[in-house]
Amino acid sequence: MDTRPIIETFRKLSPSEKIRLVEGLWEEIAAEAARLPLTESQRRLLDERIQQHEQSPKDVEAWEKVKKDILGDL
Repeated sequence: MDTRPIIETFRKLSPSEKIRLVEGLWEEIAAEAARLPLTESQRRLLDERIQQHEQSPKDVEAWEKVKKDILGDL
């Protein structure tokens, strides 16, 4: 697919139109990705994480703390 015409049209949009378009594209991509099956490696990783949590259910941190730590590192 030749994307040049799409890019040229995109360049003519206002900043707010570009943002709305990108948001719409992202929602479309997210919806498609949500319908994809997990790969075997993703399934194994999820199984490992569930097992770890079941073995140590209290070994967690509150989302607020994790978010603060992440944002503090930026």
